[in-house]
Amino acid sequence: MRLRTLGQLSVEGMTFRREKVLLLLAYLCIEGPQARRRLAELFWPDAANPMNSLAQHLVHLRSLPGALIEDGTRVASGMVCDACTLRAAIREGRHADAVAEYDGAYLDGLTVPLGPDLEEWLYETREALARETRGALIVLATQAAAHGHATQAADLAARALTVGGAPPADELELPKLWHLLSLTGHPLAAQVEREARDLGLTLHAAPVPPATPFVGREAPLRILTHLAPGHVAWITGHAGMGKTALIEALARSGGWSVLHGQDSAPFATLDPLTRQRPSAAGAVSSVLRDPRLRVALDVWEATDGASRQLIEDTARERRGAALVITSRLHPAFDVDVHLQLDVLTPDDLRDHPGLYERTEGHPTLVAAALRGQPLDVRQGARVRALPAPVRDTYLMLALQDAPDLRATRRATGMGADAFALTLSHLTQEGLTAEGGHVYAAAAARDLLEQVPVHAKLLHLKLARALSGPAAWPHYEAARDLWEDSDEDGAAVAAGLRAADLLKRGYPGRAAELLDAFADRTDLAVQHAWALLGVGRYAEALARLEGLGSQEQQTVGAAVARATALVRLGRADEAVQLASRVSGSGPEAARAASVLAGAAFLRGEWEDARRHSQVAADVWQVHGNREARLTELAFVAKAKVRLGGAPAETFRDVLEESRGVPSVRGTALVNYAQVLIDIGQADLADPVMVEALTELDRAGDQLGLAATQINLGVRRHLQGRLGEAAQHYRLAVVTLQGTGNIRHLGLALSNLSEIDGDLSAFEDSLSLLVGAGQHDLVALIRRNTTLGDGDPLRALPS
Repeated sequence: MRLRTLGQLSVEGMTFRREKVLLLLAYLCIEGPQARRRLAELFWPDAANPMNSLAQHLVHLRSLPGALIEDGTRVASGMVCDACTLRAAIREGRHADAVAEYDGAYLDGLTVPLGPDLEEWLYETREALARETRGALIVLATQAAAHGHATQAADLAARALTVGGAPPADELELPKLWHLLSLTGHPLAAQVEREARDLGLTLHAAPVPPATPFVGREAPLRILTHLAPGHVAWITGHAGMGKTALIEALARSGGWSVLHGQDSAPFATLDPLTRQRPSAAGAVSSVLRDPRLRVALDVWEATDGASRQLIEDTARERRGAALVITSRLHPAFDVDVHLQLDVLTPDDLRDHPGLYERTEGHPTLVAAALRGQPLDVRQGARVRALPAPVRDTYLMLALQDAPDLRATRRATGMGADAFALTLSHLTQEGLTAEGGHVYAAAAARDLLEQVPVHAKLLHLKLARALSGPAAWPHYEAARDLWEDSDEDGAAVAAGLRAADLLKRGYPGRAAELLDAFADRTDLAVQHAWALLGVGRYAEALARLEGLGSQEQQTVGAAVARATALVRLGRADEAVQLASRVSGSGPEAARAASVLAGAAFLRGEWEDARRHSQVAADVWQVHGNREARLTELAFVAKAKVRLGGAPAETFRDVLEESRGVPSVRGTALVNYAQVLIDIGQADLADPVMVEALTELDRAGDQLGLAATQINLGVRRHLQGRLGEAAQHYRLAVVTLQGTGNIRHLGLALSNLSEIDGDLSAFEDSLSLLVGAGQHDLVALIRRNTTLGDGDPLRALPS
């Protein structure tokens, strides 16, 4: 149950018409526990037996659940009351909730006769609650004004001025209300101005609302708004972190005198606080000692020395005006509040989707974005004003996703001292964070696009200074400016980048990168592995066979050639090469995997199991968990061919590969295939669906495509041709950008069979022939007659 006292007097959810009983309940709710005799004398001062009257009313209160709590000579109420809820919300800073409770004057429309003391209590409580509601509305209005929402602020101020049951606004409220109403020229502003001037109050012009709303900084703004008289708040932050914007927001909330640091003459900064230029410190000092004054000073370091000294002296006394000071430096003296501004957080910008991602929360860029101004234009003016070495350092940092400070210093040609000072300068200017991270680097890169030749030169300097795969993107961007001496460095960087791509499972991107270096023998083996990864087996073999006889004899080239041969179905040649590899290094593991592949092609399951196990053991020695688990999946596949139960055989590798989605996905595909091969196809479907989830999580495009093809084959064989076609088409889409012609041709040929399109079928086979997939073409022609035959599965590699 809930007692309603604002604008009415009733109990929610029931009809209770005893007005005096409810009045007694309202009194207990808002005043707390009371002595029985005190209540009797207050409510029935003229009754012959006040205690008896009270007792009769308490009988009625007992009929309302939770309304009455009795403790000997004292009584209280346990019922929820809207007026109490309002006051609790104000105490907790929930001003919007408090305002929502106020439906009208307290106990408005009460008709029962009241004694003089009770009547006085009623009017005092009514005015107090109305005034508290007005205060809550003024707080909400100042917050709206601070954030640049002038219309909302004026509307709230108008509501505050006209709160039912409230007394006229006083000398503290009138200037605030006038300030808020003046933001939009509200009609009530003139009325408030007349009332204020009749009281002799001085009204200051309201700041012009900003063109864009002020976002974020709610917590600092709340702290500053409630700064006590005599207290000092110091706001620190690098350039562009929003110190001035916070001061302007504070000014819009009303009641603050905003000063801007200037050093033209003694006391020039504090001069606006007095009616005439002061000739001595005492003239300003008396103003600063006024506890009603609230002063915000922007830029301490630009303030004249006399004003600074006087502010320090006043601050030490901790009496007088509330002071807020902004500075790039830490406090020059003891303060009560120290706020350090940094970039805004995603939560600060939650009402503006996508804004944090564009700006990284940099306040200057946030303001520009809210104005619709291109970020490169906003940053461009600041960057162009930097000295050339500092500007180039900033741009080189922006060109790197994760700035390498050591390499950047080498690229700039600076010594350690000069570079450290440059970084400090960029941080102080708010252009970079500590550690060299550039805020919203994309905007800086957009700026560089306007000077493409200079951008390429900076890329080249970085490429020469960086090491490892990180150098390649910069070499690539600066290709037009390469000198002869850059060719070898670029090739090394490309090779390292390709190795990184292969390790992370992007053979298509690695192949595309190394296609541009097809004339370099030092990249041939790596290029071949990338080509193998995308199914361009014939090209990989041709790349290796283009090497000189001496290069072909290296272990790395021999193993890569053997892998290409086994993928092309030339098992005997592959075995001949792989059998020559000895030792216990990574190449030995790859050679064992080739021997296992050849055994699978021949149907020699025990040999396949044995060689895959050898490969797995070698990879374990080298700590390559993913490669080991991949081989163990093939061990399990061979064991099933030898008569093992699929679920039991694959259990360990599937369990161990949890958390390694690329390996687990491949293992699941193999598991599904053996289930199909031994006639348990119905059990394979959920396994392949799980494989799709794992491979998608891993970003394994080839694995995803192969699984989609195999699911298509299942539906194809079941006669569910529409679903089969959908899986084949998904495979085709997934294969885009991978360069894997083998899988693409397989999907297209199976799809064309469903469509009955002979021309498309032949085009698919021509595509495969052009890629050197002669074995696959022969298999398709042998096993598939258009419209009559079985579609072919994609085999995991």
